[in-house]
Amino acid sequence: MQAAPGRLQRFTAMEYILISCLLLSSAFDIRKQKIPNAITFPSIIAFILIHGYYDGFSGILFSISGMAIAFGTMFIPYAIGVMGAGDVKLMMSVGACLGPNGALAAFLFTSIAGGIYALIVMMLHKNALRSFFKRFIAWYAVALGSRRLETFPENNKADMPMLCYGLAITAGTLTTMALYQYHPDLLILNLLGRMS
Repeated sequence: MQAAPGRLQRFTAMEYILISCLLLSSAFDIRKQKIPNAITFPSIIAFILIHGYYDGFSGILFSISGMAIAFGTMFIPYAIGVMGAGDVKLMMSVGACLGPNGALAAFLFTSIAGGIYALIVMMLHKNALRSFFKRFIAWYAVALGSRRLETFPENNKADMPMLCYGLAITAGTLTTMALYQYHPDLLILNLLGRMS
């Protein structure tokens, strides 16, 4: 989020829109394992327009740069198949609302939340975890012996637990918003602010 004077008061309405978007996306992700474009695209456009309305061209740049940073942080996980396009678009919506600093902070806390979430899910599905490690060791041994990097073998989808990454994005973003609201002088937020 940008720490411009007066922006915090105007952010309240956008924060409510973003929270609604996040909760709706999480509900869809849990029920259908998909985050619909009907949630993400309108929210992205709305955030850009609202920032533009209040701050003109600089507000539009603020929103678009946050969206670009969010896209950049999520592109590699999407490209290697760790998450879906809906997750990337949801994070872009977060960036469009919170701007570049908020997008970086939200990605950081989303990554932490995602790691904890994945660990809990895998601990609840120990057979899937064992199966994954057996396949990984076999794949690594073959790659090491043949000195060729083959594609990691696909597992039976029924064996693997479903991860709804929209939940991690929601948890990470809500954490970011709460920290900016109640602890804006936190060291990690200031370091992220200097990076963007």
